[in-house]
Amino acid sequence: MATITLHDVPDEVLSRLEQRAQAHGRSLNSEAVDCLTRQATGAADADSWLRDVETLRAQVLGGPIPVQELVAATERESH
Repeated sequence: MATITLHDVPDEVLSRLEQRAQAHGRSLNSEAVDCLTRQATGAADADSWLRDVETLRAQVLGGPIPVQELVAATERESH
């Protein structure tokens, strides 16, 4: 595997990445690799994700699922 070094990362970006890493129980490096992987593979395409969510919501019996619950489930599944 390759190693990269990032320069000039804004403090706010670093802070948010650290918060995400802590929330997901991962190291900063692992969180950064996950973010880069999802972005590079298109997994982070918001428009595509929203279309998939709407398709799933249309298939669910018993009423709509709150968006917050769908986001939480997606985050759990991506780890």
